[in-house]
Amino acid sequence: MARPSYGPETKKRSRLLLTVLLAYANDTIDCEDEAALDALRPQIQTRWLSENRLVVRTKVRFLQALISLAAGESQLNTEQIKEAFKRFADFLEILEDNRPSRGGSETWHFTLKLWHKRQDIEANLQKFDAEWENRRPEKSRQVAGKDDAGKFSVILSPAPCPLPLCSSAPLPDWQQLCRTALETQNHRRLTTNPLTSVDGVSFELDQVYVPLGLVERKQRLRYRGDVTPQEGSRLYEPEEAEIIQTFEHEEFLQQLLAQKQSQRIAILGEPGAGKTTLLQKIAAWVLDNTEDLPIWISLADLQGKTLEQYLIQDWLPSAIRKLRVPEEIEEAFCEEFNQGRVWLLLDAVDEMAIESTNALAKIASFLTGWVADARVVLTCRLNVWDGGKNALQSFNTYRNLNFSYGEKFAFSSKASYNQVGQFIRRWFQDNPACGESLQAELDQPERRRLKDVVKNPLRLALLCRTWGLAQGRLPTTKAMLYEQFVEAIYEWKQDRFPTTSAQRQQLNRALGELALLAIAQEKTKFRLRHRFVCQVLGPPDDGLFQLALQLGWLNQVGISETQGEKVYAFYHPTFQEYFAAQAVSDWHFFLNHTLHLESSEQNHSYRIFEPQWREVILLWLGRDDIPQIHKEEFIQALIEFTDGCGGYYGYQAYFVAAQGIAEFGDCQKADEIVRQLVEWRFGDCQFPNQKSWRYPPPIVEGARVALLKTDRPKAIAALEQFISSSQNEFDTWNAAYSLGKVFDPGNKIAIAALTQLVKTVRYESIRWQAAYSLGRVDGGNEIAIKALVEIIESSKNESTRRKAAYSLGKIDSGNVIAIFALKEIAEFATDVSQRRQALENLETLQGDESSPKKLPQTSELPTNEQSHSRKKPTSSTHYSNTTKITALLQGIASSDDEDTQRRRAYKLAQLDPGNTVAFTTLLQLMKSTESETLRKRVADNLKEILLNQQLPEVIASLKNCCADGVRGHEWERCRDCYKIIWHCAENTEYLKFYQVWHRHNS
Repeated sequence: MARPSYGPETKKRSRLLLTVLLAYANDTIDCEDEAALDALRPQIQTRWLSENRLVVRTKVRFLQALISLAAGESQLNTEQIKEAFKRFADFLEILEDNRPSRGGSETWHFTLKLWHKRQDIEANLQKFDAEWENRRPEKSRQVAGKDDAGKFSVILSPAPCPLPLCSSAPLPDWQQLCRTALETQNHRRLTTNPLTSVDGVSFELDQVYVPLGLVERKQRLRYRGDVTPQEGSRLYEPEEAEIIQTFEHEEFLQQLLAQKQSQRIAILGEPGAGKTTLLQKIAAWVLDNTEDLPIWISLADLQGKTLEQYLIQDWLPSAIRKLRVPEEIEEAFCEEFNQGRVWLLLDAVDEMAIESTNALAKIASFLTGWVADARVVLTCRLNVWDGGKNALQSFNTYRNLNFSYGEKFAFSSKASYNQVGQFIRRWFQDNPACGESLQAELDQPERRRLKDVVKNPLRLALLCRTWGLAQGRLPTTKAMLYEQFVEAIYEWKQDRFPTTSAQRQQLNRALGELALLAIAQEKTKFRLRHRFVCQVLGPPDDGLFQLALQLGWLNQVGISETQGEKVYAFYHPTFQEYFAAQAVSDWHFFLNHTLHLESSEQNHSYRIFEPQWREVILLWLGRDDIPQIHKEEFIQALIEFTDGCGGYYGYQAYFVAAQGIAEFGDCQKADEIVRQLVEWRFGDCQFPNQKSWRYPPPIVEGARVALLKTDRPKAIAALEQFISSSQNEFDTWNAAYSLGKVFDPGNKIAIAALTQLVKTVRYESIRWQAAYSLGRVDGGNEIAIKALVEIIESSKNESTRRKAAYSLGKIDSGNVIAIFALKEIAEFATDVSQRRQALENLETLQGDESSPKKLPQTSELPTNEQSHSRKKPTSSTHYSNTTKITALLQGIASSDDEDTQRRRAYKLAQLDPGNTVAFTTLLQLMKSTESETLRKRVADNLKEILLNQQLPEVIASLKNCCADGVRGHEWERCRDCYKIIWHCAENTEYLKFYQVWHRHNS
């Protein structure tokens, strides 16, 4: 019997098969003959079980035909395809054979387990290459031998070293260089040290560091379809929609980083959430636990250079302390990247000196060439990451959880400890009584709001410093907290740089003017050129500029690449925003709505819709020196904002007001605003003499986010009132679960409402979900467990029984009734899909070893199509783009099938961005199709391929779909159009949107 071959030809054939399968399943197959490809689709069925598990059902001859269509001159015969399957199964161990028997059938039915997410084809192929070489026997690598056909294989010797064998310059110890560079940059010291060291208070990072939990986060949340009680078969966990998994700090480092499963990681969060601190810990962990090379780059330092240029021209000369770097050392440095040993730690995307909407695209363009071989971990503010189109969607994204007071994590069953208390104890380790008094103050009932505010690590550090110095009254808003901190800074410096009250006021006003101008001018948002600062503060050798430098409000952070002048920054962007808020005297600076008065355009102000002003608005509302009547006027203007173009911006203004009352708790409209949010989030849109309908998904999603950011006690009270008065069982369940799980864990009203639903609800589908929710909100609840057992024993519906059993197993680990029921369904269910899902449920509950290894043969599997990232096709580029475009244009024109038109138009738009035929085809389908499923797909395709210059035409074309006259059942038809226009509004300035809307009035 011939020995299996693992040589280069076998690898090449296996790689080709994997490439074609992934391109086909991701709908990115590159093929000239679209008609032939369409004919193959019923014969090659694929379905994604998850982001990295693909089920395929087909016959070998159909795969042979697919490869012939996709790969040009590269062909595989049937035996070569079967050989590739064997190598997938026994060599790479990525193929699970789902056939009940191995012989007697031409049909192959298998599951491929990928290393990376489905859309990242290139990463999967790179991992394929690495795994193949790692698993090859040593003899196969080094000794020439014959392949299966009897021909001699190429001798594979180790790759030649790219460096000369004899070099005049000794190669450095790269890891020691990285260690020294990090120490020079003080990356083992607390980030707040520059603010506190002047008073003799500074910490090594580990002295006060309290590990935060993390959550893995989906890319930007996609709106999901409305859910009614009749659709209750799919579990609906609304407040957890962005969360994939929760991690403890060490778990994150060990599982995700040590196993090297992710080459691209983004750490997201609000200001002061601990992003940079986590990046510091990652740098230390890499040095202490691996042989890899962590390189820290503050992205603000790039100053127009690419990463490649910065690494070679700045970082490397600085690290080896030489003005000119020998060529062989440069080559060796690049080789460390090629070997995958380098970690690029990129801090603060949001502080780059370019427009925030372009920053992510710029980073993506940098990660090419030899730099692309590095592992990348970057930090970024959420408003930049989620602000629009994201060129870094392939990144795995994580967020730090806030500090906890010992409650359970909102998105996990894991219990935490009092992290706030631990941080305070560590901060006051030399004065325990001071720390205890601060904790006692935070525990006062009237400090509930502030107690929530200081879950943010930076704000807690500021609070500790303020409390330690002044022992004063705690503030109630962020603005007051920063005000106390600013005053403390002046006091700390009073001995060395004395200032009078008048001088402080004068400097604060000047810093406010500087901050305001910088935020308004995108290029100088956080890095301020010398001349720009001088225009506001005067010359640097005396006066306000010199005082700002002495006090540390401004610091030199570099030299301009183009002009050679000094560059300055506020010591933290959040304080720049604080000073900017202090400089705003009139709320009309944020909103001056004069379009309806037909006044000069110069009088308009719509900064409320610009993300860079959001924090400034909140800090302005929290100021105690602004008369309450002026704040009330601003809130009133926000909630009554009439945009004159469909209401899309009116909702956005309302959501700004909702966030604002978290800083303006005395607002007379606060209760009304929060009640409205709850209604949009959980209630229904009522039409006279007709059934009620859910609000459009963008409104529901906007209300969800605003509720999480508004005044928490008022949100809890409004939810309690809604639950008590709701007559709709589904709405009651939805709101009660959110209240008890997210807003107020363990809330008694939420538990009581869920308990009542479990006892009285008639719909079986809602009852099992209510019972499951009750078990999650109130761990170990006997009523929930009993109800799920009853459903398992009494339900005649296999799907409901399976879901109830799975839910029972999740809330009551190891429950024998749940396990027995799932095993019974897996063996005897009449619906094979239920059998398969029961096996998957068992695998989740019990682990891989205790669940069966093979799935039963399923019925014909439907082709699965999901929205995926725009990227260049990774299959063969044998045909020219012109030929492909021509074929797709002909295919669109010749087809009468709407889904075929959609698929070809979508592919054409990916291949030729901005193509008019592709755009008009999708837009017309959006307006004309009667298929709800197709309309959803078209909406997803449009949102993905739209270019900014196409948005006006979309607005004009679809705006009447959601006009005021639309009523009743028409809402269902128009909801996808509404989502598209909302998408346009999010990516279009208000004035431009308004002009387009009225220019095309009909």
